[in-house]
Amino acid sequence: MENNFDLEEIWNKGAWTEQARNIINSLKNSSFDSKTILILRHSQRYEPKLTDENQYMELTSQGRTIARLLGAKLPKKRTIRLFHSPVNRCKETAEEIHAGFNEIGGKSIFKGECTAVWGIGVNKQFFISELQKYRNIDIFFRWAAGFYTPDEWPSLISYCQKAAGVILNQFKLAPENCIDIYISHDWHLTAFRFGWFGLPPDDRWVDYLGGFAFTFEKNHILVSDYGEIKTVEAPHWWKNKR
Repeated sequence: MENNFDLEEIWNKGAWTEQARNIINSLKNSSFDSKTILILRHSQRYEPKLTDENQYMELTSQGRTIARLLGAKLPKKRTIRLFHSPVNRCKETAEEIHAGFNEIGGKSIFKGECTAVWGIGVNKQFFISELQKYRNIDIFFRWAAGFYTPDEWPSLISYCQKAAGVILNQFKLAPENCIDIYISHDWHLTAFRFGWFGLPPDDRWVDYLGGFAFTFEKNHILVSDYGEIKTVEAPHWWKNKR
């Protein structure tokens, strides 16, 4: 187990924690004082030897401890609600964030499993075969462009619309100062970022505990994205859901 000095060093200077640090800093901005949605990738996991073992990889000791530290760095005055993918490493990440926030005296509500941030519906063997031929970013754009049949991989936009409906319905029930936190996976976050905000992926991809925060203003959405705060329009179908 890492000591406190090592953990602070990892948090403050680690390459894989940079995106998480950016998110925490963005949440200090007054623009995010109202109800906010935060979508995060799970914390650091063990690396699988085979691609098809990915689903079963648990968090490392460092991953669990840094997730707890992230929870302790969330703004204490806010209420947080935690949702997670059915995959165990996402549940572990949510539990550690919940524990870290409680340790500083924050109010955390553990809501539990949310299938909307899982279940893309891709054929597993087909996905593995694509990974052997293309880079992640190339596969993503092929998916977004509609290269694949519904049996191979359902459309990106239909998945994003369905997930948005679930998340927005929960958002309507959240307390006014709440941060709704969803723990998901890199592919899902990349899909949401593109399908909801029109922000294409690049070679940075999504690191452990990386992701984005967003809140709604009158005529637009404010997004914390890789350390930048961006103003984007909502897609027409999302306006109807709101």
